[in-house]
Amino acid sequence: MKTKLRIGMFVIALACCTVTAAQAPTAWQRSERTDPLREITYTQFKLDGRFLTPPAKGDNPHPTMIVRCLPGRDEKKGVHGYTNGKFREGYIHVGGVMDSDVSGDGEFVRAQFRLDNGKLQTEQWGRSTDFSAIFFSHPTCPLCGSGYDIFANLLFGHAMYHKENTNPQVRKVVIGVSEFLGGEVVMQFDMPDATEVAEACGIILHKN
Repeated sequence: MKTKLRIGMFVIALACCTVTAAQAPTAWQRSERTDPLREITYTQFKLDGRFLTPPAKGDNPHPTMIVRCLPGRDEKKGVHGYTNGKFREGYIHVGGVMDSDVSGDGEFVRAQFRLDNGKLQTEQWGRSTDFSAIFFSHPTCPLCGSGYDIFANLLFGHAMYHKENTNPQVRKVVIGVSEFLGGEVVMQFDMPDATEVAEACGIILHKN
């Protein structure tokens, strides 16, 4: 009887550990890359999410967020501080064909997203040439920068440099975009600790 009870308790404990592990956010996957054309070395981070509503067409099993950043101290003029890296570009590979629209000289994807339990936000993001990815960029505003503000918002809930040791990071990002000749694609990213990626991509602002 005692043996059966111990086995039962072990099975329950194992099941609880399995559920906890499945729910834990996946860590950012870091790799060092080289661009032979521009002769630069950069750091790439990748984070897999999951579809709440997948694309009707396309065989991508899950959405993937990818950001590329340049290492090195970067002094920030006008904001009295420095970062330990610089955001280069970022995007989410969705798969399928995302719908887009045109405003002025730029073509954009209308992205709606919610950070944790906050209000619904809407922005105009860029797209890849094959319409399968959405970029953290401002296609209708050439003077709006590289798109670091979009990534900073997804990490910390504000579209600006993040002052160290201030508000906590975002833990859940839900994003919706329209599929061409289809419905809405909805994705969720459970955000793991953002310190490493935020430092490498120049999101965290340090005092001089």
